[in-house]
Amino acid sequence: MYTDTIDYFAKVAATKAEALKRNPLGFFIGSMMAGAYVGFGIILIFIVGSAADPAYQKLIMGTSFGIALTLVVFAGAELFTGHNMYMPLGWFRRTTSGVDLAAVWLFAWIGNLVGSAGLAALFVLGGAGGMVSDSSSFLNQVASAKMNAPAIELLARGMLCNWLVCLALWMSGRTQNDMAKAIVIFWCLFAFIASGFEHSVANMTLFSISMLGEHPETVSLSGVAYNLLWVTVGNIIGGSVFMALGYWLYSRERRK
Repeated sequence: MYTDTIDYFAKVAATKAEALKRNPLGFFIGSMMAGAYVGFGIILIFIVGSAADPAYQKLIMGTSFGIALTLVVFAGAELFTGHNMYMPLGWFRRTTSGVDLAAVWLFAWIGNLVGSAGLAALFVLGGAGGMVSDSSSFLNQVASAKMNAPAIELLARGMLCNWLVCLALWMSGRTQNDMAKAIVIFWCLFAFIASGFEHSVANMTLFSISMLGEHPETVSLSGVAYNLLWVTVGNIIGGSVFMALGYWLYSRERRK
């Protein structure tokens, strides 16, 4: 039933692998762009969230985050969490190899981190909207909570998050209508933010802003590494197992 969509994303995976081989620097720059694009979304939701009534905070932040994936999809960039779905589908369809998968993931993750940190540095230099002048600010509270959450919670939230992100990308790939793409992106990202799920690339910008400004002792580099480790693993499982493997097995059964 979904073989056409799987074949489409398998071709996307092959294109990404070839792009990395032909132009590693260009691929890395594209990955930096993706980190920055997601970072714009994080900056926006914390600007509006900091000023919102706590009763409506999650609702307002959720409705504001669609810009992140909209920029990635419509402008074009290399997002690690999207490649968590693309590359396994390419491997299943034999359009890419395991080495291709690992290389694309590694370059995309590091590039996303550099782009996220770079945007955060510019934002802090510009005053950061007053969000990091106080160690008890809303942004710092969220960063601290993420860095000190139990590993199993971070893992589970990471899985759920990238399940939604990859669903947005999957549905976008199944339609040629730009308005439809924007709508599915909006709803999936609204669900992920309002539900408090964990996205590794989004956290990169959040943590960078917090670390570069006034922050509490509970915000630290070790906390950044701890969160990103578990959330990254969760994101990989959400995109690769729940989406890529799930739809591949589903379609395989349908062809019998």
